Amino acid sequence: MKTKLAILSIAGLLATPALADIQINGFANLIGGMTLDDDESVYDYDSDFNFDPASVFGLQVRGDVSDKLSATAQLVGRGSEDYDADFEWAYMTYALNNNFNISAGRLRMPLFKYSASLDIGYSYHWLTPPDAVYGIDFNNIDGVRVDYMNYSGDWEYGAQLTVGRVEADTTISGTPAALELENVVAVSFEATRDWFSARTLLGRSKTSAANADFDNFLAGMAQFGPIIPTAASVADDFNVNEDTGTFFEVAVDIDKYDWFVGAEFTQTEVDGSVIADNKAWYVTAGMRFGKFTPHITYEVEEADNATQLGLVASLPSSISTGDAVTDGTWAAIYQGAAGIAAQQKLDVSAVTVGLRYDVEPGFALKTDVTWYSDDLNDLNDATLLKVGVNYTF
Repeated sequence: MKTKLAILSIAGLLATPALADIQINGFANLIGGMTLDDDESVYDYDSDFNFDPASVFGLQVRGDVSDKLSATAQLVGRGSEDYDADFEWAYMTYALNNNFNISAGRLRMPLFKYSASLDIGYSYHWLTPPDAVYGIDFNNIDGVRVDYMNYSGDWEYGAQLTVGRVEADTTISGTPAALELENVVAVSFEATRDWFSARTLLGRSKTSAANADFDNFLAGMAQFGPIIPTAASVADDFNVNEDTGTFFEVAVDIDKYDWFVGAEFTQTEVDGSVIADNKAWYVTAGMRFGKFTPHITYEVEEADNATQLGLVASLPSSISTGDAVTDGTWAAIYQGAAGIAAQQKLDVSAVTVGLRYDVEPGFALKTDVTWYSDDLNDLNDATLLKVGVNYTF
């Protein structure tokens, strides 16, 4: 029923007497994977072969309302969400002139090099992009985006300004939370010349993440303010409530067709919150031999929890009020805070070796093997095998 209603909604979006042209495109990523040891799990895969974590099926419909106005909707079903079809995109675009477009509605947020084609696995050499960089909890935004495109000599370049808000599910120290980004402003710039391309983005927002249990925990910590002078301020600093978040990205690619190499780096900060500063990057390279493309990628993700540990260090590990219940309650709160701060640290890396075979235009077979390493806990190390098909129509 949900899928049927979504399809009817697309039809309603594009049903207008002024409609001149309708384009329908589809894509699919049928990806199966498994870890190679019974006690290993990574990226939602374990030792049982499973298609759900990364498989995606989508349908995109674009209608030209006039020479300048168009409507676009993208319906996507993900294996990780039981293939329930839902709108990823639903927006209108108005061409101001040959250089400027303005779009409004639910849009793909241009955070990364492959953001626009993130769900279309056929557009890149991996089965799935490097999780260290691309494994975030949101990719779409409700708002407005202005696109500028031009050229100068042999250079083609473009810029995007995106504003709006985001609501998504996330986790804080392994605990589910409702993420809300308000007053999002993101500016990106990209330039291409022959075999070279580069892009960068800087984004900023007011970041909030709500979880009832976490909020109650912080409220309990703050109640010790009359006894422990730093308790209330630490609780406030741990809280994620309209804190300033910044996101920075830069990517560089060299593609000589016979061979290619690329890299992408991101940095995320949420000031005055429990969320640790995060840095992630990857370097990838490959060669093309006719229909075959072997490739290799090294990726790293690190999170520095020094600020969070410093906040915990400002708290006493125990108190002596003469009341056993009060003293025991504080001891439990302190241990909880220490555990939350410790869980914010991250130091993982992965090496992926893969092969792409282009059967025909729009249809590719791929296989990847990833060796995942957690430098903080060797028990999380895993080897992941994935095979899949990417196609477009």
